[in-house]
Amino acid sequence: MDFELSEEHQAIRETARRFVEKELPRSLILAWVREKVEPPRQLFRKLGELGMYGFLLPAKYSGLERADPIGMIAFVEQLARCSAALTTAYGRAAVILGPLVASAANKEQKDKVLPKVIAGETFMALGLTEAGSGSDAASLRTRALKQADGSYVINGEKMFCTQAQSAGFMILAARTDPEAIKQEGISLFLVEDPGANPAIEINRIETMGMAMVPTFAVNFRDLKLPASALIGKENQGWKYMLHGLDNERLYHGAIGVGASQGIIDEVIPYLKQRVQFGKPLSKLQSVRHKIVDMQMRVEAARLLTYRGAAVLAKTGSCHNEASYAKVAGAECYMHCAYTGLHLMGGLGYCVDSGLPMHFQDAKLFEIGGGAMEVQRDIIARGLGL
Repeated sequence: MDFELSEEHQAIRETARRFVEKELPRSLILAWVREKVEPPRQLFRKLGELGMYGFLLPAKYSGLERADPIGMIAFVEQLARCSAALTTAYGRAAVILGPLVASAANKEQKDKVLPKVIAGETFMALGLTEAGSGSDAASLRTRALKQADGSYVINGEKMFCTQAQSAGFMILAARTDPEAIKQEGISLFLVEDPGANPAIEINRIETMGMAMVPTFAVNFRDLKLPASALIGKENQGWKYMLHGLDNERLYHGAIGVGASQGIIDEVIPYLKQRVQFGKPLSKLQSVRHKIVDMQMRVEAARLLTYRGAAVLAKTGSCHNEASYAKVAGAECYMHCAYTGLHLMGGLGYCVDSGLPMHFQDAKLFEIGGGAMEVQRDIIARGLGL
């Protein structure tokens, strides 16, 4: 068993590291956080030019011979070192919704969406969660009523639709058969330019963290979509969605690993130069052991995440493995954000250290994309419990 990345994947990791170093200094990241603005689209176009959007997309669009989940994880881990929030803006299109379109949509829809995803030219949003259906997402009540001409009229409200205002495309989950068992009556629709549609009302939700990727409450009031907006077959949307959710959980593991490693790499130099009681803090056993525990969590989460990517590459599915990665990465990030800030003391509490940003962002990954309790239930079922 070889635990080393291939030369190709090492090159991807190095490309990502150089990109972060050149394009994403901490001062710029923190400015976006303070101003609560999204990173400029040009930044993501540069990632498209580097070929970083095609890891999970078909060869026709990506130019890759095959899907490369390990390459995706290697890239995401490096990008997340500077900002978990920014990485989600990339991953929503590249990892979750772009691959969903690739696997379930028709040719016309693919040709409309995927070239823009590959080029880094579009953000994507997901309309899934509702006020009454969070962890129990399949209980959604947004209704898509089919008309005589084959079109659909949609009414309902979604919550936590991140980047809905600026997204070029939204994947919207709605109930097309209210009599069916909840998972079996859901369909997916492709909504173009939701922020400009007068039948869609979008209101920002103020959140604790993730300031540079705003999230929204979205109301659909008699939104009319043509029959061509339906993704795949009617009432099969939940099946399509599960594949995207597994991808999300896997790459959330990589975000947790990368962000946590970034915190550790920031804290260690400080501990070496900060002298208290006549010696550097790094020489105090209680401090050293905290850093060791942080790094051990990172190493464990990294192994689980790459294992999930390897299984996905080999079998095309990673349902249980994605949940292992999600739990390990998210809990590692929360622990490292808390402990790293604590170890840096007053300086860590200062916004310019970057630690408050991580502390505020980290909690989202224990909630969004599937809460820790839900992930543990998935793992338990895999154990036959």
